[in-house]
Amino acid sequence: MIWIHTIRIAALLLLFVPDLPAQKPAELKKSGEKLFAGGRWQEAYTLLNQYQQEKPGDFSVLTRIGICHYHLRQPDKARQFLEYVVKNNPSGNDADLYLYLALTLHGQGEFEKAIPAYKSFLRVCGDKHPLRAGIADRIRRCVSGMEIMPNDGVALVENLGSRVNSGGDDFAPLLSVNHPGRLYFASAREGSSGGRRNDEGYDDPESGHWCSDMYFTDQKVSGWEKPAPLGSLLNTPRYEVALGFGSKGKVLYFFRGFTLYSGEIVADTAGLKDEYAVKPPAFISPMRPEEGDGAPYFFNDTILLFASRRAPGYGGLDLYIAIRSDSAWSEPQNLGPSINSPYDETTPFLALDGHTLYFSSNRTESMGGLDIYRAAFDIEKGTWQAPVNVGTPINSPGDDAYFSLAADGRSAFFSSSRLAGYGERDIYVAYFKERQEEQGQESQALFVTAGKKSGARPAEPTQATIPVLLYDDDQTVITPENLQAIDALAVLARRYQQATVLITAHTDETGPAKFDLYYGIKRAEMVGKALMERGIPATRIRMLSCGPNYPVARNILNASPNPAGQKMNRRIEMTLVDAGEALPLEIIVQRPPVSELMAAYGAKYFEENTTGLSYRVEVANARQILTADALAMFSDILIESVPGSGIYQYTAGLFRQYDKAQQLRNELKKQGFADATVIAYIDGIRVSKAEAVGLLKKYPELAPFIRG
Repeated sequence: MIWIHTIRIAALLLLFVPDLPAQKPAELKKSGEKLFAGGRWQEAYTLLNQYQQEKPGDFSVLTRIGICHYHLRQPDKARQFLEYVVKNNPSGNDADLYLYLALTLHGQGEFEKAIPAYKSFLRVCGDKHPLRAGIADRIRRCVSGMEIMPNDGVALVENLGSRVNSGGDDFAPLLSVNHPGRLYFASAREGSSGGRRNDEGYDDPESGHWCSDMYFTDQKVSGWEKPAPLGSLLNTPRYEVALGFGSKGKVLYFFRGFTLYSGEIVADTAGLKDEYAVKPPAFISPMRPEEGDGAPYFFNDTILLFASRRAPGYGGLDLYIAIRSDSAWSEPQNLGPSINSPYDETTPFLALDGHTLYFSSNRTESMGGLDIYRAAFDIEKGTWQAPVNVGTPINSPGDDAYFSLAADGRSAFFSSSRLAGYGERDIYVAYFKERQEEQGQESQALFVTAGKKSGARPAEPTQATIPVLLYDDDQTVITPENLQAIDALAVLARRYQQATVLITAHTDETGPAKFDLYYGIKRAEMVGKALMERGIPATRIRMLSCGPNYPVARNILNASPNPAGQKMNRRIEMTLVDAGEALPLEIIVQRPPVSELMAAYGAKYFEENTTGLSYRVEVANARQILTADALAMFSDILIESVPGSGIYQYTAGLFRQYDKAQQLRNELKKQGFADATVIAYIDGIRVSKAEAVGLLKKYPELAPFIRG
């Protein structure tokens, strides 16, 4: 009976057969498969379709025709061909057949049917298939898709139509500041300035992807007009993507690169007539677009949100924020685990109220690829509320991203790769039944400054007590009791974002000091990781191991081991430090009470000699424990590190005077430590020579350090 099904398919295909030059069937198949391998879906379909007419019933060709329909955004036809092959060739083991059937069903929102199709793909694909590892997450997203509810506040989601969208890739919508009703966007469509390029950015007319240019379209009474490119001064043979406006629309920020994943951001001055400079200057910021930082959002010229894979993060792309003062941008801060996940978070948008954030994420709670989420910042608590999926019809089983609210709050624009579109991604608009309150009025109460709400508030506290973390071994560093202290410090660190968190680990004497020092820094890393999980970026955390050098209690009492004292010395102290400035809050480190009989002077000595200006000598940087026996002849050996760096900085000595530190440096050089360097510290935080210049007025004793 297979011949009957073949006749049905042949009859179906007769509807789509164009007039083509006569070719032998073998040539049609070979040429079609070459085009198929290069992603030239329309051309591949045309040739494979003709081959199917002359040599019907080839399951591999029918599968490829179905896949072409999938990429051409014709899911019904794709499903018809793929399901036909599955039904009539049940013993087949073509992994692509089941993968694309699953993707088609998933893209159509047929979540329950997509799950067994994904499982069939796992059955035939083999353990080494490059896509195998991601299928479990796709199945989880199918489960999530069955649970995500419609958004009752959305009246309509509409594709901007074929006049705006193309068969290529249309994305990154950006509303104009100067021109009401004008929308900018990026499009990688046929005829773009850069032609076709491969993933490495080189010209590839055969199988490359079209580069993206910048376009704009205006909304008229009759609808959106045909887009126009921004012109050859801005659109070049590279990829260009409009990113945002600054200075009330007088500056256009846009991306330019030989790939979409690595390039530069430029800031071009533009007048009301869109007249731009021939060579726009680079945008100087803490972003590293050449290393993959992207999706920036510019808020009020002083707030920059962007996505980055920089370490240490929570996995995939994370969202970061940087703030511009009169002098420079701040170091980017990770928005923390309430926003970021082990998956990708990207394309942030901050509403006018300053504390409502929209972003896209492909976490497994989404219904397909990237879904759009909304999160609100609780200014009183200084924390983010859990992000909420904005639901359908805004989100789809495709990638939904670049969400931005219009100024009036009654509509929003975004891009989506849903199967109902015209190309890879299309531009869509969502209309809301009511104005979104977060766009009602611009606020200075930004989440990054924890701005005060109107009305009475309790006076800011002048003191905060943080207990030390006591432990017995590595397994008891992070206990529920210790986590309470970590939580308390994290709240303070979020409030006082100018401060650095200093984690100092102490041990009792368990063996050679070099091992106790190393154990200490590894335990400090556990605390650093816990603080990062609570939203404190690694760049604001410094970790220090003192080993057994500065006990708070005697380890030996009356010539016998003192277990009570040893337990007190196994401690990790946490505090906040604003080097060179006084915090408006006094942090009291609450050590365990020690009787006069058991008290040791070490802890007090360390505190006295690290308050204010002090010096140490950096001996070496290492990625593993440093076992040089020559170090044993020097006192006050410490280890410093920053979370995620994997680098341990060994220092020796603890001095108030620069010349004494210099003497130790010279002695260390004689012992073979050629890289020994004097380091200055303010309240236990190391400062560079450049930072020391700014502190010279307060600490004139820094002069010889700066000269040296």
